[in-house]
Amino acid sequence: MNAVKKVGYGLLMLLSCLSAAVLSGCGFREVLDDYPVSGVQIVLDWTDVTEKLPETVRVIFYPKDAEGRKVESYLPATGGEMKVPPGNYAVVAYNYDTESVCIKDDESYETIRAYTEPCTGIDTGEDMVWAPDELYVAASDDVEVMKSETVVPMKLKPERAVSNYSFGIKVNGMENIAAVVCHASGLNGEYFLGKRRCIPAGMPVCVETDCKDGMLRGRFSHFVSPESAVTRADNPVVLMIKIIRVDRQVQKVEVDIGDLIMPPLPGGEEMPPAPGREIPIEVPVPNGQITVEAAAGEGSNGGIDGDVGDWDDETDVGIVV
Repeated sequence: MNAVKKVGYGLLMLLSCLSAAVLSGCGFREVLDDYPVSGVQIVLDWTDVTEKLPETVRVIFYPKDAEGRKVESYLPATGGEMKVPPGNYAVVAYNYDTESVCIKDDESYETIRAYTEPCTGIDTGEDMVWAPDELYVAASDDVEVMKSETVVPMKLKPERAVSNYSFGIKVNGMENIAAVVCHASGLNGEYFLGKRRCIPAGMPVCVETDCKDGMLRGRFSHFVSPESAVTRADNPVVLMIKIIRVDRQVQKVEVDIGDLIMPPLPGGEEMPPAPGREIPIEVPVPNGQITVEAAAGEGSNGGIDGDVGDWDDETDVGIVV
């Protein structure tokens, strides 16, 4: 008899659970009906932007209505489908595979911005930030998502948000160099993705350098805005080259390169470089070269060892252009 009671009790509990599940399912369906979504097929057009597509793109829908909610997804570079509630939005999309570029303040369309962090891991005695790597941004502040039973296509056209520059300077006396530190001040340091504008960097931007075959070669980059270049143009752009000689003295070369950074075109736009191409500039150093003298009465140990140590306490030999 007890066994029969136990079986009956078990069946009663099973029926109760099934009833609760059915009621819960109805409630869940009502919640879904309260928050309808439409399928949006994001299509990214990379024509004349870059020949090497990024791995991943982050797409963010910012609601313009107080009752709306932020929707975001990570998609392949060619795009993909997102589920978005009907409403009015501002939309930002950017490549998510950067190494030096960081994103902060992404709570809203007005505040989301790109930046680079201070240089670490190199002992130069200088405060610098990393140069940004490739960043591509698409932004629109007026997007309406309609309620639809079918997937609605949305085309986005990314724009280059970083310009790359390179230079080569002939060096005489390269065997007298122990290390080289180079940076550029006055460049843009942050980029507002939604507002499409830049602000100057708080610290100089690190310039990558390489010395060999009698040439000092450098490469740097900074954020650019298709909307306006005024924030950059209002600040002098100075390239600082610090050569640490084998006798521990420092030779400085400062060059104003503001005119070499791509000037704004009529309408406030900057000329975009060809996809994946750097913009070569000719740094106007005196006599077209840098001469590094050996220490008087001493021989040279040759080479570039990259160890700058505490060179900041040594004597400076300055050349200002």
